[in-house]
Amino acid sequence: MVTVAGWLLVAGTIIGLAPVANPSLLRIWLVPRAEHIAIVGAHRRAWYLLNGGFAAATIATIAALVLLAVALEADDVGRAALIAGTAAYAVGGVLWCAVLAIRSTVTPALAGPGGQDPTASSAVRLLDEAQGGTFAAYVLMTAVALVALGIALAVGGGVADVVAVASVAVGVIALVIQLATGDLVPAILYLPTLAIGIALPAGWT
Repeated sequence: MVTVAGWLLVAGTIIGLAPVANPSLLRIWLVPRAEHIAIVGAHRRAWYLLNGGFAAATIATIAALVLLAVALEADDVGRAALIAGTAAYAVGGVLWCAVLAIRSTVTPALAGPGGQDPTASSAVRLLDEAQGGTFAAYVLMTAVALVALGIALAVGGGVADVVAVASVAVGVIALVIQLATGDLVPAILYLPTLAIGIALPAGWT
């Protein structure tokens, strides 16, 4: 079951990150809001695939971590940390899926005929703030989860120490970046689980 969990982590990351490489969306994270909306409007299907991929990756990762928590042999401390990390990741995943659902519908709507409705600017601003707060909560919860997972794997074994330490390091760095800047590229948060997923079936212990 540990091997299955590993492959599921790898598959989830590939599903989540593959749509990010779509050339039509590569600039979307670096441009002003108006241009961001215009790009989404011109590439709606790619936008839906991007958000759907992130959602599928999150669900697959949560399922894999649950399998890992059940199957991995560890002492009480390691198992407790693994369960805590999985629970935190699941909470963060729910928040992330909420953000994905909102932006999958709202952003294309703003890019509709005539563009943004000036009378709706206040509502749009409020929605943006709510979405931003939910995204920040997702990043913080997932970063904490990665730290807990890294500690669990360092204490309980299952993967090489360098992989466990990398999970902790990415979690801490993500926390610092989010708190310092208020934003983070979400793809970063998938890298530790990808490394763990590769390490499990490869026997990197």
